[in-house]
Amino acid sequence: GLLLEAARRGERPARLRGVGTFGEQLADDLRVLARATWGVPLADIYSCEEAGYLALQCPQVPEHYHVQSENVLLEVLDGDGRPCPAGATGEVVLTPLHNFAMPLVRYAIGDFAEVGPPCRCGRGLPVLRRIHGRARNLLRLPDGSRHWPSFPAEAWLAIAPVRQFRLRQTAPARIEAQLVAERPLQAGEQRALQAMLRQRLRYPFEIVLRPVAAIERPPSGKFEDFIGLPDG
Repeated sequence: GLLLEAARRGERPARLRGVGTFGEQLADDLRVLARATWGVPLADIYSCEEAGYLALQCPQVPEHYHVQSENVLLEVLDGDGRPCPAGATGEVVLTPLHNFAMPLVRYAIGDFAEVGPPCRCGRGLPVLRRIHGRARNLLRLPDGSRHWPSFPAEAWLAIAPVRQFRLRQTAPARIEAQLVAERPLQAGEQRALQAMLRQRLRYPFEIVLRPVAAIERPPSGKFEDFIGLPDG
């Protein structure tokens, strides 16, 4: 994206004091690159159209996101509708406190998150430790278990010059990977990428690599690096 290209070129806007990112969670490798290039802190802002700001990344403990309780009652619920304890993952539901035109109560936005422990920064606000994404981003293993996979850019770049990727589970044991690379990949690089993906996916999937010129974003603008197998 534009942020990555600007950081790679060493471009730094004048009087830049900090960067806030919206729309999608910032990858760790991009965060490190941008911080090293610009010398300013970067912070993720978790938000949605229905309620605005939901949680802000802690400047002292980057893996924590402080829920904006002044703006919204945010709950993380398990499959039975009960609040999740710290360390558990559940569905995010919202009750905005300032939506007077159309009140929403326990509105499910489709996201899943992990509840975090009290933050050592001392702010006292509720904490999310991980924001996983949506059910459609879950990897389903043939044994029925599911998890949200992660694919840091450095894992790809350690093998081949892959600039962008998107993985899609098309069958219980098959993954298709669209790749935008700086040049055609050699056979050895392709085999190494397939091995890396199987390791990160925790299963010996059939991995099909499909080089493409570009990967389009959906109308929402949010980029998904993994799309799971549809239910049903």
